[in-house]
Amino acid sequence: MFIEFKVGNFRSFRDIQKFTMRAAPLRANDAGLEEGNVFEEEGFRLLKSKAIYGKNASGKSNLGKAIGAFVLMVSKSVSREGLTNIIWDDRFGLLTNWDTEPIFFEYIFLLNHITYRYGFQILNGKIHYEWLFGKGETEEEEYFMRSPEGLKIEEKNFPGSGIYMDLILTETNELFRPDSLFLTGAALNANKFAASIRDLITGMISVDGANDEAAVQSAFYDLDKGTEEEKAALISFVSAGDTGIEDLKLLEAPDRLKKRFPKEILENSKDKVLQTLFSFHSRYDENGKFVEQIPVPFVDWESEGTSKLFAIGALVLKSLLKGRTLFIDEFDARFHPNLSLKIVQLFHSEKTNPLHAQLIFVTHDSGLLRRADLRRDQICFVNKDKYGISSLRTLIEFRGVRKDASYEKEYLNGNYDAIPYLDEMDWVLTENTKKDGL
Repeated sequence: MFIEFKVGNFRSFRDIQKFTMRAAPLRANDAGLEEGNVFEEEGFRLLKSKAIYGKNASGKSNLGKAIGAFVLMVSKSVSREGLTNIIWDDRFGLLTNWDTEPIFFEYIFLLNHITYRYGFQILNGKIHYEWLFGKGETEEEEYFMRSPEGLKIEEKNFPGSGIYMDLILTETNELFRPDSLFLTGAALNANKFAASIRDLITGMISVDGANDEAAVQSAFYDLDKGTEEEKAALISFVSAGDTGIEDLKLLEAPDRLKKRFPKEILENSKDKVLQTLFSFHSRYDENGKFVEQIPVPFVDWESEGTSKLFAIGALVLKSLLKGRTLFIDEFDARFHPNLSLKIVQLFHSEKTNPLHAQLIFVTHDSGLLRRADLRRDQICFVNKDKYGISSLRTLIEFRGVRKDASYEKEYLNGNYDAIPYLDEMDWVLTENTKKDGL
């Protein structure tokens, strides 16, 4: 379960910022907090969803990129040499003295009744610090600590780790390099405990709702390689979105569509059947009588909104059915407001979300502030100051917000900042018209 994520010196987040899924403490007669949007786990009260609002270029997407970079490091820091340098290049760059500060990531989560705190720092393209702590019924204990002075492992907490003490973090070691994470190397070296931590972290799902090509490919894979139950669920989900689609199948692509395939696929598939996605619709005669069900190429026939529903739907199902955390940037892009609302409601409902999957979404749909019954601690605002520094602030941190306030109205009126100020657009146009003598 996702409890908390911290990031610092990454893109527009100069100072360490905390994004939490902890619910606010219960208070007497607090009608402004919807308890149905909260679940309890191991003594924690956690949110089922959280919305992120802010003006364009405020840094909203950078939070998703930070989580994505963190997950990518845990997943690929050993296999992708140079990855750490790529992420180091994404440090905050708008202050001249900030190159000596490390990038900071830390994630707090629940796994097997234990609260873990795992994080690392990157400095000059190398792992500067890396740590893992855990807390069960007793106080927090150290599992390992990696620092410029070396690696310290508490073997009683980190079973099977004794063999790593003889391995030095050197440039020549394939698994334990200065630019790769110890956790990743241990997981790839068949350490079951490290693998369980890595699997939970890499199980987080992240997608850009405005550029969902990777999600589309993932949905294609689910439709091709998934179980019959997974395929049926995806088809039913897309159909239930009022798309008019009755079935989805991968069939041989017609010649005119084969020309659209990338050159390398065509060259490597000369002896194979190239498939593409077909959607099935009902066909009727002039009297409105059903005649047959016909397949049509999905890419030609369906709208961009339907394509996004297919892609995002597969990830929503994966999240809900497996209890995973799902982060969606540009959540409302190409979606009708009612569809966005329905997806949020799927995560809030105990019936459709019994495993307590968590949804984190970046949106400009202010209507959700009014319609989705969001608690004040479920609404996060991102602001950027004149120096290009982004900060996170949850609505419950704002003083003077009444429990019965219209969050949508007050947000659009600028009460919580996080909106663009656009008066200068008038000035640009009026000055230009004066200059041109118009």
